[in-house]
Amino acid sequence: MTQPGLREVEHEITVSAPAAAVYRLIAEVVNWPRIFPPTIYVDQVPEGPGEERIRIWATANGEAKNWTSRRTLDAQALRITFRQEVTAPPVAAMGGTWIIEELSAQESRVRLLHDYRAVDDDADSLAWIDEAVDRNSRSELAALKENVEAAHAAEDLTFSFEDTVQIEGSAKDVYDFVNEADRWHERLPHVATVRLREDTPGLQELEMDTRAKDGSVHTTKSYRVTFAHHRIAYKQTT
Repeated sequence: MTQPGLREVEHEITVSAPAAAVYRLIAEVVNWPRIFPPTIYVDQVPEGPGEERIRIWATANGEAKNWTSRRTLDAQALRITFRQEVTAPPVAAMGGTWIIEELSAQESRVRLLHDYRAVDDDADSLAWIDEAVDRNSRSELAALKENVEAAHAAEDLTFSFEDTVQIEGSAKDVYDFVNEADRWHERLPHVATVRLREDTPGLQELEMDTRAKDGSVHTTKSYRVTFAHHRIAYKQTT
């Protein structure tokens, strides 16, 4: 029986890739910021066999949010259940299940189930969550289909790289320089203007205009997750 105030919804999509490959991509959350447009960053902490805690930073209806979920992974059944441990208002509770079904050797059905409640069972808040869940689910499933199919067809589709610089100074000072992006127009010659918002401590929305060598100016927008004083993760959305 459905609890009063609890909403249950389901979205699905068909993917031209083996079920095991689809499951693996969903299970390895380090891939999510690259694959799912709303996802900014994910932290993953193993909790035991088949159990883990993940902290997710993502956008919902154009707003940056973060929450902590506990996941149970069942590679045999190709099923991943999740439950938000710490939610962000207006969400009071949120959970669900990823179910991957084999249709053939090269085709799978991915079902994404959600159940949720709004704070105080507020009707307006529930409508906001309805819209966010529907938009993000459709976006995630479409991105999953596109990226899994592309990755399955071409293993060399994506690449990573790393740059390193040695600085004569403390890690805290270096972190502060990168963190204080609102001052980059004073400190970096190519930065014309900066707009930085940090409504939630540690979660930044950064938009800036930069000058190219030919004098043209272009605008970029990023979301950043900060961990003082050692790491800043970011995802450029514009």
